Amino acid sequence: MKTHRKTIFIMMIASWFIVSSVIASEDVRTLKTKVVDTLAKFPAQNAAERDKFASELIRLGPKGIQEICRMLVPPGTGDDTRVRFALNALSVYTHRARAENEREMYAKTLIKALDTATGNEVKAFLIRQLQLVGKKESVKPLSRFLVNKRLCEPATQALLAIRTSDAEKVLLKSLRSSAGANRITIIKALGELRSQAAAKKIIKYADSKDKNLRQITLYALANIGDPVSGKALDKVRVAATPYERAKAPSLYLLYAQRLAESGRKGQCARICRDLMKYYTAPHETNVPCTALSILINVLGGSAFKDLLAAMDSQNKELRWRALELASTIQGKDATGRWIEKMEEVSPETQAEIITMLGGRGDKSVLPVLMQSLRSNEKVVRLAAIPAASQLGGSDVLTDLLALLQTNEADEIKAVKQALMCLPGPKVVPEAAKVLEEVPPLGRVALIEILSERCAKEHVDIIFVQTKSENDKVRVAAVRGLEHLVSEKDLPRLIDILIEAQNNTEILLAQNAAVASANQISDPEKRADMFLEKLEKTTGAKRADLLKPLARIGGENAFQTVVTETQNEDPIVQDAAVFTLAEWPDFSAADELISIYRSTEKRKHLHLTIKGYVRLVKEAELAPEDKLRMLKEALNIAAETEEKNLVLSGLASVKTLDSLKLVAAYLDDQDLKSRAASIAARIVLPQPGMDKGLTGAEVISVLKKAARIIENSYERERIEKYIGAILEQEGFVPLFNSKDLSGWKGLVGDPVSRAKMTLEELNKAQAEADSSMHEHWTVVDGILVFDGKGESLCTAKDYEDFELLVDWKIEKHGDSGIYLRGSPQVQIWDPEQWPEGSGGLYNNEKGPNKPLKCVDNPIEEWNTFRIKMTGERVTVYLNGVLVVDDVVMENYWER
Repeated sequence: MKTHRKTIFIMMIASWFIVSSVIASEDVRTLKTKVVDTLAKFPAQNAAERDKFASELIRLGPKGIQEICRMLVPPGTGDDTRVRFALNALSVYTHRARAENEREMYAKTLIKALDTATGNEVKAFLIRQLQLVGKKESVKPLSRFLVNKRLCEPATQALLAIRTSDAEKVLLKSLRSSAGANRITIIKALGELRSQAAAKKIIKYADSKDKNLRQITLYALANIGDPVSGKALDKVRVAATPYERAKAPSLYLLYAQRLAESGRKGQCARICRDLMKYYTAPHETNVPCTALSILINVLGGSAFKDLLAAMDSQNKELRWRALELASTIQGKDATGRWIEKMEEVSPETQAEIITMLGGRGDKSVLPVLMQSLRSNEKVVRLAAIPAASQLGGSDVLTDLLALLQTNEADEIKAVKQALMCLPGPKVVPEAAKVLEEVPPLGRVALIEILSERCAKEHVDIIFVQTKSENDKVRVAAVRGLEHLVSEKDLPRLIDILIEAQNNTEILLAQNAAVASANQISDPEKRADMFLEKLEKTTGAKRADLLKPLARIGGENAFQTVVTETQNEDPIVQDAAVFTLAEWPDFSAADELISIYRSTEKRKHLHLTIKGYVRLVKEAELAPEDKLRMLKEALNIAAETEEKNLVLSGLASVKTLDSLKLVAAYLDDQDLKSRAASIAARIVLPQPGMDKGLTGAEVISVLKKAARIIENSYERERIEKYIGAILEQEGFVPLFNSKDLSGWKGLVGDPVSRAKMTLEELNKAQAEADSSMHEHWTVVDGILVFDGKGESLCTAKDYEDFELLVDWKIEKHGDSGIYLRGSPQVQIWDPEQWPEGSGGLYNNEKGPNKPLKCVDNPIEEWNTFRIKMTGERVTVYLNGVLVVDDVVMENYWER
């Protein structure tokens, strides 16, 4: 069929096929055949496989490797991807330990290949391999490329990697005749080699008018660290461009470091101190900080004065760096000097020093810290609290508790944090003793400490505080009871609940009462006191007694809650429905679904369906029973929000039937987003829990879901899982989403090809391949046809196979997929051809139309699953059978 064609986008996923078995026999292949066969194995899938293939190449010897090198081609003139993978694998493999003979053989082969290589890009690739494996044998051959504009850079990098004295000499020698970019490359390499011999040779370029040459030279001089470079670097700081002046400190710091490494510590120290003195602007913080670090690293304790001097700086980052470095100089003498320094600095800086001293571990500083606890400066007190606690431990407990006699919230918080770090047996009795003596904020802190320490022996003190007139104290006390009460406290707690007037205290009292009730050993008696109180209580307070029952349970409580769902008081009724929706066991499921069927209250509909779904998910039921119940809920759910809740519940039923149920909503505009997410959760394996679902139907649903899901990470996860399923089932990818590897242009038809000589066929194939590359391209991982050329086909032929293809077309598009060279599984615009895609269009005797039209709208993706066994073809389109085991007639032999 020949009609006009529009652009078609095809993304090939995978196929599997039957291959005739090969019987092992004596290896009589030529060297070239062995090379080609080994190259076909690349790229390797992992390091072990890479090394295995590389060892096979090594066994081919220098001639075999030379043959591989000859297969390299300049970019854009052919595909030598496998060759490059193979040579790089050899570079890695021969670089391993105890493989010197193999390395040397390979390096010499690369050197020889450089003599005959065509084009600088190919030579550059070979030189990069020498960068990995080259040693002394490669120095001289590489030197000749230092004059080549394109190859100077890779050759220099290879010599830099070799890093021998001979490599340094070659670079020095080439410096004389170098120019332009080559000179910059060589000077940079000499700098990285820290070539002392180069310093005097390159210093003249520090004044060059060429900005790039000048900057690289200055870096090289700084990194070499020869004293002769000092004046050149000085000039940069004073007379250079603004950009270079800004870069000068980093060069100076590097220079200072290199001077110290060569034993010139005095010169290093002078430079560092100068930088600390002159670079004080806020945007220059890193300069004095790094200089101080170098000073301490080089001089140690001899630079202690520099640390102390840094504390006078307005630069907070510099002060912090000094305090970090203080840990490198230990001892009581150093501690004493820090204490003396505290008297000279601002309160903020005092606080910084105190924090450092607290972590220093020197208890001789404790008296100073205790004095600081009483400082007039809050910032000092706040720093001294944790520091004193850290050094003094329980010995400072009384002093810390005394600090609670304040209304400063931040100080109270600091004291509480310090007390929580001290041993409980020491803190708890003292906290209980002083609790009623401190102001409200301090009392709140002590209540929280007793609660967090689970000081049950002091629960009565906390009960007293629930009567406090201070709101903060009262709320803290009610909150704290949850961790302190026992079952005997339940009557008092219910009384507090009845008396509570605001929602916060009501909720906290409920939490405490539930904690108490659940300590009663008999589950059926846990709710008794609530139920007794409920009988005596009227009005809205009944709601406060009902809600805790969901966290207590019991048959009597359950029946009471069910009864209250019919209460005429709307507040009580709402509370009962809420409680039932939160019920802890499956017994509430039938009542919830019954209320959902009968109620007209929007609020109750949401609560009951949500509670029902939760109970089904959590129940120990067989998957088929859960699915049945959730399906029933889905059928009666009226609103989108409720249907989404039920769909979410299906995520816990990881079966194919559950997936099918969810898949039915992938076309629902309001539900498809949630359905797609749930479908993925049903199918994909969860860490440490299951293996995930597999099979053709699973893949079909996943593909549809992936097109809906917006999260790119989730889509990628789905695609990877689909690939894993296909691989497990024996599929292999035809399209790598990167290029046209594995594909070729279509030459004529089977009849015309059979009449061609080998020479004619090769020529025609080259022309077809050229046309293919012109009209078929890979865009964002998709194989795209512009509609102007001819078809493309797989490079290999297949017998029986199963093929998965994702495709989409533009409006009026008309195309198809040939199977074993015969046309065709039809693809076209269903608006123009209503029978739809997938049929065997060219059949004359047998069926040639699909069973039904199931194409997705134009510009949306479709998925074919095509199975061909012998001459019989079965086609699924978007998961629906459209061709059922139909013979594909031979179009070419009619």
